[in-house]
Amino acid sequence: MKILLPILSFVMSLANFTVGGSGYIISSYAYLYTQPSFSSEKVSIDGEVVTLLHGQEFIIEEENGDFVYISLSYQQKEINGYVYKFYITDTTSQEVYPVFNGKVRREAILYDKILNDGLEEYEESGYSLYNGQEVYIYNGYDSSEEYTAVQVVLEDGSLYNGYIRTEDLEPQGISPLLITGITIIAACVTVTLSIVFIKKIKKSKK
Repeated sequence: MKILLPILSFVMSLANFTVGGSGYIISSYAYLYTQPSFSSEKVSIDGEVVTLLHGQEFIIEEENGDFVYISLSYQQKEINGYVYKFYITDTTSQEVYPVFNGKVRREAILYDKILNDGLEEYEESGYSLYNGQEVYIYNGYDSSEEYTAVQVVLEDGSLYNGYIRTEDLEPQGISPLLITGITIIAACVTVTLSIVFIKKIKKSKK
């Protein structure tokens, strides 16, 4: 179970984007989707999936839930599609940073998540994090997961989305006991709902 941490952001991904304005990829890479869903088909050109790299500029067309519809010039062709909004920003200002909600426990490696024959794998990004470095946990925290998605500020001031081993990360503002308690409560609620659902199904069959 992911615990959504109490986090804020000044003007970045969680804010509304300006339609018609410029945006930039802040993850190592991002895919374009035909619909605002990870389960939808990825946009491709001549059979090759479009992969937007860190720093890629585009035009913001509209926001749709957790996705933003964008347009851009790619390999000398005009394309458009939906991109996950937590992978983008609408500013290049080095003064616009997230409010950090996590800290690195020890020197650690920043990873990129890739797909290899349909399977998710993690590879070293080439960046390392120092002990005590603050990070932004933007997609929840689950102590049972091997990796956690984080956003960091690079030495040149730019933002980068990647993954860190969960054991190397200390979330701020929520205690491990609370995480355990919420997990147990959620498990009990799930069991209760399952029993109610089963009873309803049995009644409907009569």
